[in-house]
Amino acid sequence: MRTLFYIITFFLLTNLNNFIFAEEKIVYLNVNYVFSNSISGKEANKSFENKIKTLENDVKEFSKNIDSEKQKLVKQKNILSESEFNKKFNDIDNKIKEFNKKIKIKNDEIIDLRKKVRSNFTKELKKILSEYSTKNSINLILKQEDILVGTKALDISNDILKIVDSNKIKLTE
Repeated sequence: MRTLFYIITFFLLTNLNNFIFAEEKIVYLNVNYVFSNSISGKEANKSFENKIKTLENDVKEFSKNIDSEKQKLVKQKNILSESEFNKKFNDIDNKIKEFNKKIKIKNDEIIDLRKKVRSNFTKELKKILSEYSTKNSINLILKQEDILVGTKALDISNDILKIVDSNKIKLTE
């Protein structure tokens, strides 16, 4: 019985010693904060907003034009023959379909550009984080979104933001 007690004590002390000297440095990072507040991220977001506003303006202008054409056609309904009316109505309908295709293409371009920018940002951020973790002896960097509770002292978002801004990352060509 005594030998069992000594064996258990030995293993506990050995494992306790490992826990005491295990100083794993773990930190977390808010990637969205860094992207949204970095100079390059702000420029990219502003570019997206401008493209979206341009697209919205095009849609508004097209809608006004189509509405006026429809109103003009409705006013001419009694004057035009049925075949001519249907022909003009189909022309308007085809214009709408064609415009919707163009809008979808532009919208897809914006979505693709956003994905490309995020991808470029992530690649550059990985390089920065790799250097930062080596320099500061960090073993693990987690995304803040994956953390339930953590002290503010473990947050490296502001440090990384400063580095990203100083590196002047180019996200778009």
